Amino acid sequence: MAGLTSGAWTDKVVNGRLVLECDLTQVAATVEDGYTLKTPANRLDTTKSWILFVNTTPTAVDTGAVPVDLWAGWADAFALTGANAPTATYGAEVAAAVLTDVQAKVNATIVDPNYTGTVVAGNVTVGGHVNAGTAPYYIINLDGGGTLGEVVCHIAIVQ
Repeated sequence: MAGLTSGAWTDKVVNGRLVLECDLTQVAATVEDGYTLKTPANRLDTTKSWILFVNTTPTAVDTGAVPVDLWAGWADAFALTGANAPTATYGAEVAAAVLTDVQAKVNATIVDPNYTGTVVAGNVTVGGHVNAGTAPYYIINLDGGGTLGEVVCHIAIVQ
């Protein structure tokens, strides 16, 4: 991927809540997917709901629609590879399209293993709600339908 760097996940506890964070840094505009590394092992309790926040810094990240996909993985070797339409290694699937477009405002969606309603992809005016199963790992994928700009996209998971 041209100029994309996925930072390692960091974790901390804030007011009794687990907060996982990472940055996707794009150093030159490109029409490619960007994605995080997999979430750390044994940090999320995937039997409970959690909230995914994308672009928690006020930066315009694209020139077109860049939806956000959530990949679920079951193997320790789970990873994504490739710059456009990435593929997963070992025991993974696209669990849900969770956000319609990365914006300069924060987007959020609730990921709930017990949710049985219609998938709602979040946007800047409506929070999303999806069921992504109870996989031990997740990867957040900025789906390069538009040009991903030269930006840092901050991603946070709160449980």
